[in-house]
Amino acid sequence: MSLLFMILVAAGLPLLSALSYRNIRQLEAEDAQVQLAKAPIYLQSMALQLGLALIAFFTARNGRLQLPFTSQFSAGTIGAAVLFVTLALGLAWYSQKTNKEDTESTLHHLLPDTWRDRILWFLAVAVAAFCEEYVYRGVLFQLLLEQTGNAWWLAALLSAIVFGFGHGTQGEKAILQIIPFALGFHALVFLSKGLLLPMIVHFIYNIAVELLFGRKIKEQAGEKNQ
Repeated sequence: MSLLFMILVAAGLPLLSALSYRNIRQLEAEDAQVQLAKAPIYLQSMALQLGLALIAFFTARNGRLQLPFTSQFSAGTIGAAVLFVTLALGLAWYSQKTNKEDTESTLHHLLPDTWRDRILWFLAVAVAAFCEEYVYRGVLFQLLLEQTGNAWWLAALLSAIVFGFGHGTQGEKAILQIIPFALGFHALVFLSKGLLLPMIVHFIYNIAVELLFGRKIKEQAGEKNQ
């Protein structure tokens, strides 16, 4: 079951993300002003994330994996979390400032427009924060750790690469940006000895991106399509 899980996460999800990205770009080519319905996207995302987490749970139980859930909350780990979010948001701001003509990103299709969308998006972000940390920094990392002879850095790097390609829906540049982002989450797991702190940080970061940059991202997309 561990092998099937690794194939699903390492190959199945990146392939699905690549196909979704291609479909979005084809729609944009046919209609530059295309607006995708957000609610179905969020509902499908939650269903996929929860389904994957369920498979990960049975994989972990079958393989008797020891997953550290509760994190150690200390001045050091909280400070590291604050620093991580600050750096990540700073990089997001810099990316928005220097890539005004980015024609590749499809992120604007994923951000909410209405209050109903925001409620569903909020739920989808919470589900993603929990499930992705459990799947990638938890189960997948532990499996890779076994396969690499307990080489922590290699298991973390491979997991981060898989995590990046799993977000291929946002475009190729996003994959390259997400890989170091994922390594930061692995560092938080290592420092806090658990998954809970990275889950919280993951959720806070995603919310902050929408609050700080969501409007600008959508405005840039609108200017590009005019």
